Amino acid sequence: MELSILLLGQMLSMMLMILMGFAAVKTKLVTSSQSSVISALTLYIIVPCVVIDSFQISYSQEKLKGLLLASGFAVLMHVLFIAVTGLIGRKWNISSIEKASVIYSNGGNIIIPLVSALLGQEQVFYCCAFIMVQTFFFWTHTVGLIGGKSQVSLRKILGNPNVIAIVIGLILFFTNTKLPGILGTTVSSMGGIVGPICMLMIGMIMAEADLKRVFLSGRNWLVCAGRLLFCPLLMILVLWISRVTVTIPFAKDVLLILFLAIAAPVAATVTQMASLFHNHEEQAGAVNVMSVILSILTMPVMVALYQKIL
Repeated sequence: MELSILLLGQMLSMMLMILMGFAAVKTKLVTSSQSSVISALTLYIIVPCVVIDSFQISYSQEKLKGLLLASGFAVLMHVLFIAVTGLIGRKWNISSIEKASVIYSNGGNIIIPLVSALLGQEQVFYCCAFIMVQTFFFWTHTVGLIGGKSQVSLRKILGNPNVIAIVIGLILFFTNTKLPGILGTTVSSMGGIVGPICMLMIGMIMAEADLKRVFLSGRNWLVCAGRLLFCPLLMILVLWISRVTVTIPFAKDVLLILFLAIAAPVAATVTQMASLFHNHEEQAGAVNVMSVILSILTMPVMVALYQKIL
């Protein structure tokens, strides 16, 4: 319960940052369209720096086991989410954007600063397990789902700055290598601004949305319920059945970080891809905004359930 209260406080702090971005657009200091520039800088420069910096810890067997455990469960949960949304989609005629919004969470931009503030910078290392897995699914399944299978490219996957950052980070981790002075400081400093920058960006996007219309849409409520309630509850069910948090001593703490990522609002990348491929971008943006607002309440509740049940 203590962690849930701390999480709520941190979420409210992040909401204040979002409101600053919102106010900046409403007072015409900046325009909402400028958020795309911030988004690109975040996606291709800041987050890769966060990833590399998170691997700047001493190698140990315990860290490796934790990374493998988190990666394995991240793969399992993504496969389950894709399978379930696929089955439901055929019956209820769910669009590709709605499926992607349920499956993919903002496990990087929002969770990295949350984990850093709540659990310490060293624990961000385990966020990389989720980022590694989701990056692969983003540039394969999500691109195919939103843009069509013809858009899936191995070259784009391998050339993605986040994938390159993961490879560099893993090499540094396994060889126990630390980035030298100025380079290490630069990467760490760039990674340190991810939280405020991402919250400002979300606020700028929100300023353009018709919030009344967003919250009056029943479809949006269903998608947010799937993302913020169904997905984390499904993970709790899988962990409860598997008993992995009981049989493996460190599993509960490591998988809590993965759980935070699973319980997060809709990934901003879904909105970016919807805009890129001109596929229901308005709905994608609306669901993203709505899920961010609702997650302030749902994430602490889901974390409390995780700790109580497991």
